[in-house]
Amino acid sequence: MGTQAPSASLYAFTETRIDLEALDQGSVVQVQLPASRGSRSQRRILSTTAGSASFNNEETYSWGCLASASSIYFSRLTKYPRSFLWRVLENNKVLELRATDLRKTENIKAEATVILQLGFPSAIRKGGVALADDGGEALSVFVLTKSNDLFTLTIPNKSFYNVTSLEEDAGKWCKTFRPSSFVLSTPHRLVAGSPGQLVVALADGKLLTLNRKDGQDGSIWQERSYHDGKWGSSLRGLINWQGNNTVRYNGIILDQNAAIAVDFSPSRTHLLTVCANHTFKIWNLAGSSNVFSMDLLGQRREPQDISRVMLDPRSPEVLRVFEADGAIAGDEYYAITYSPHDGGQFKIWAIRDADQGKLGVRFLHSDDALRPPDPDSDPESKTVWKVADFKVGGGTQGSGMKFWLLMRSNKRYKTYNLSFDLVDLPAAWNDKWVLAATETLGQTQPPQLSLSDPQDASETWLEYLLYPGRYTRSLLETALSIYRSARKLTSPEDAKATLEERLSSAIMAQVISQSVKDDADSGIPFAQYRESMQQEWDLFYQEVQDLDRLTWQPLTLTFDEPFGMPCSVFAGGCALIRGCGQVEAIARNTSAAWQDVPEFFEVPSIEDGSERMPILPEELSILIEGAAAFTRTFSATFRHDCHKLLSSELWQDPVSSVADRIGNYYEHCGFAEEVTDSAIDSLKATLRPLGSFEGLTSDHFLAIIKRLPHSMATGESSLVSTKLGLKVLVRGAQEMLNLHAQILFDLLMVVVFIEVEAHEEVMSESNLNTSNVFMALSEQMQVYKFMQWLASSVWAGQDRPRKSPDENAIPNKQAGAGLTVLESLFAADVRPQPRDRHFQSGFLTDTTQDLLFHILGGNYPSVTLDRVLVFVQCNLLKQGDTDLASDFAQFQPTTAWSIYVRGRLHLKLGEIAEAAMCFKKAAYKMAAQQSFPGRNQQDGRGSGLEKNQAAQHYHNASAELLSLKEAGYLAKGLPKYYTHIMHLFQDASYPSSAGDFARLAIQFASESSELLTFLLKSLFTSSLQTSDIQSAYTSLVRLPQEEQGKLLPELVKALLTLPNGPSQLLELPWPAHFHAAIDEELADARRHSQMSSSNPTTASTPRDRRKILAAWRLRHGDFRGAAAALYPQIQSLVSQHQKGKQKAGVMSQSKIGGSRKSNEGTVQGNRGVDEAYLSVINLMACIDSGEQEKKEAWLLSNADGGKRRVVRIEDVRKGWQKELDRRSVVEGGRWGFGMAGDEMDLG
Repeated sequence: MGTQAPSASLYAFTETRIDLEALDQGSVVQVQLPASRGSRSQRRILSTTAGSASFNNEETYSWGCLASASSIYFSRLTKYPRSFLWRVLENNKVLELRATDLRKTENIKAEATVILQLGFPSAIRKGGVALADDGGEALSVFVLTKSNDLFTLTIPNKSFYNVTSLEEDAGKWCKTFRPSSFVLSTPHRLVAGSPGQLVVALADGKLLTLNRKDGQDGSIWQERSYHDGKWGSSLRGLINWQGNNTVRYNGIILDQNAAIAVDFSPSRTHLLTVCANHTFKIWNLAGSSNVFSMDLLGQRREPQDISRVMLDPRSPEVLRVFEADGAIAGDEYYAITYSPHDGGQFKIWAIRDADQGKLGVRFLHSDDALRPPDPDSDPESKTVWKVADFKVGGGTQGSGMKFWLLMRSNKRYKTYNLSFDLVDLPAAWNDKWVLAATETLGQTQPPQLSLSDPQDASETWLEYLLYPGRYTRSLLETALSIYRSARKLTSPEDAKATLEERLSSAIMAQVISQSVKDDADSGIPFAQYRESMQQEWDLFYQEVQDLDRLTWQPLTLTFDEPFGMPCSVFAGGCALIRGCGQVEAIARNTSAAWQDVPEFFEVPSIEDGSERMPILPEELSILIEGAAAFTRTFSATFRHDCHKLLSSELWQDPVSSVADRIGNYYEHCGFAEEVTDSAIDSLKATLRPLGSFEGLTSDHFLAIIKRLPHSMATGESSLVSTKLGLKVLVRGAQEMLNLHAQILFDLLMVVVFIEVEAHEEVMSESNLNTSNVFMALSEQMQVYKFMQWLASSVWAGQDRPRKSPDENAIPNKQAGAGLTVLESLFAADVRPQPRDRHFQSGFLTDTTQDLLFHILGGNYPSVTLDRVLVFVQCNLLKQGDTDLASDFAQFQPTTAWSIYVRGRLHLKLGEIAEAAMCFKKAAYKMAAQQSFPGRNQQDGRGSGLEKNQAAQHYHNASAELLSLKEAGYLAKGLPKYYTHIMHLFQDASYPSSAGDFARLAIQFASESSELLTFLLKSLFTSSLQTSDIQSAYTSLVRLPQEEQGKLLPELVKALLTLPNGPSQLLELPWPAHFHAAIDEELADARRHSQMSSSNPTTASTPRDRRKILAAWRLRHGDFRGAAAALYPQIQSLVSQHQKGKQKAGVMSQSKIGGSRKSNEGTVQGNRGVDEAYLSVINLMACIDSGEQEKKEAWLLSNADGGKRRVVRIEDVRKGWQKELDRRSVVEGGRWGFGMAGDEMDLG
């Protein structure tokens, strides 16, 4: 093998980053551990989610959110939870622990989402954290602090399920021990072989093993030290030597023999170490002896040369132990070490029998220099890259093994992968390295100022910054604090203002402040305002980027060997490394990278079944690369116009040919003015390997479309995603969606340009059908625009149900606030499939693609995009999120089902006219008795659905927005449909519209049917609520007589409450059989008291039941009845009038005569009494004149509340005369003067 470092240019993997914010509200448990035995710990549960706190500057942000050390511990068992992320925070005084499993079996209902933050009395040493487990119900955590205390934490697994599960008394699960060896030697690295076996590397070069027996709690450990047996070893332990062969690290001085990397053999009978003096050593734990020692590169070095090859203890990841059973006969296990010297080399050590020294340990491939790949192929580059970490594992019998390598240069990093067979490693080392792409959501191009965009820059920037998963709230809060402090902006007065509001107000305040400084006398021009807003957002974005770079500083590389899953751990997050999908691989690699593809990598080619050669990935890469370069030349304004007009084009029903649509789009976007000659020449040059425009074919474009997700796993799975797994799945889907959508957009722009600018030459010499390609790309753009909306829109409410369009899917529930619509509606229904244990990284990609296909109906071909779109809208309406539903309305199709659901949205928004219009527009097809497009055609039921089946389908397709009862009104004719709409308006308290649809339903209802009766009653009720008496009357008279009798009192009551009700009562043409019931209702004494006027002296009150009853009887010629109705009013008025006079009868001389106002009141009262007497006398006179056989009229009355008595017209006249005499006495001034017994009877 040559001495040059290998290179890698092919991206076969990609990262999916996730932040470390808490998954549940109030799931962070903080415990302050006691400083000494006997003292108690303090525990508190945070009510907010982790990561939501804000900090004043970068320093405090790093202190609270970014880890100084972090890794993931994987148990070899499969019991949930089996993976744990640990982080050291807050100046190394807090250890954070959380479970990080992505999946679990469906029988486990609980979620391990609790985050434990353990505070230590003194700082944790670097390299002083180790985890172990024995497969039981607890996780063992070991921590070395700078006070030389060893903390043994036995944390029950249930503590990661429930915030209250961890004992408040830390003394029950936290034990401390201070080894006596620490008195003379300083520890600097801790390694755990098992819960009962630890190794501590000491600064003086010794190794200390700590062992405890089963059942011991960690307060007592058996110590045993190991050293190389030389006389200087013990002397260096007593004297603090400093010289060329020592190195200072983390405040301590390390001897050259100090182990900077330690690992156990698989049987845990030996220790393997790499020492600071560039030496690989093996120790026999039973014999306490060093059985093997050799330079890392196998070279003999003189003592004076050691200082030149001393290893840096800040890079301790130089040793890995792995097994490859059966790879080479006789070998027990293997170790791989890395030396940064001599150009950097890896060495593989084959261990057969370590106790035999050099006879039992040998170099594997000793003649080959296994150098790490060169991340920077530029020979003039001065960038220094270092090996930050590496992992080896996987495969069987040494075949199909994986080597993962993390290279770092300051804040930049690259992750490499090598698939190899152990025996033939040198053959693969030079040319089979591949890379993992690191492009993420955070690296998406930020918004740019577009002159044609009417939307305010703040709205665009907020959409970008608050895109789910792009930045944590704590990062944005800290950036806002830094931005405000630098510009001395005051905090908003409203303490409850949202982050969005505070961001907008800060930018606005700064823009206004700058404009005042520039010109205090005149306002800022709009163009300058827009430009200033963009500049300030750019400055704020720089603060965000600075914090984001700190957040994603790589720390370690982890590898879950049983499942083959690599993961990079960063200061503030994690990145799971998954295999690229085929379109991702084509898009991320140049055509040159495909020239020499590793054998293990599947080459994505398209074979269409014809005799033509399959399209190779390098051809597709050229096309994608050229299209991307072409659109990168677009200005921000031109790009905005293209996207805006495309969105309008995609969701409108076409009214012209495809060629005309392309031409119109080209013209409206302004391609002719915006696309430069240099952009055209560059596009032609990029496509020249394909034959430029003339060499393009439809297959080139369709091949890319065919490689988009179009299938999903069909096997049964007992696995479900955890909440973290769903988060990872959604992040992967977001990145995949954005990449695919960008590719489709780029290709579509190229097709539009070719169709208009190069149509003649393409049509004459090419097999490119631009119309067909345009339609295919447009259909896919529709799908991806919709799915991008799902991935970017966040619920604002409480619990959200997750149900897929498949009615057979298992419903789940998860907190909806803060979740994307994609996660809450679809992600949980995609079950992880059990895959080969060594291809877990591919499993993530497969599951992500399964999710994208599942959104569109999955393996149910009868589920169309239109149905899915309506299903999502129904979910939004079901949860009452009208803001999201209104925004999502842009994607709705023009089917009757969609129009009906749009009407439901308008109804929820209170837009009654629009809702009614939609319901009417959808009426015919929604009412038609036809089968609903279901998804069960494959089970033999076909398309002929029974009515109850149609109801069930509507119920399921609406995400239960329609109850089964409501769905039963659909597909059963117009009367039933309009009845359903009537119910909707009734439930929403819109009686006028409910009445309108009741009338429509009555038009189509059969006569003498129960439905017609129900509709008439409903119309009657709605009409009363809207005071539409005529409609209520019409409905009433059409009802059967038994129903009329029940409703008539309601109509009469309504008439009596209306200002013009009495007149309508008299004018309506009541049927004869209504007369007695109406008379009885008006004459009801109990109800009369409720309806009478509050001022009985005002005889003209419209709602005076006596007058209304009298008028009703007079209208129908019943004079005696009319007089009987008015006669009690005479008694009431006279009695009330006399009481008022008596109250004023005893007064002083000074008030004799009263005021003018009092006189007016008296005159008014007298007039009311006179009118009452005259009305009754006249009515009774009519009775007398109409009855020839009687000489005198009469009536029956019980006005005084006693027995009924006969009242003659003469009695009424005498009563009136008596009243007139009483007035004469009063007017003559003949009454008493207030002396006792001197009052005059005025009656």
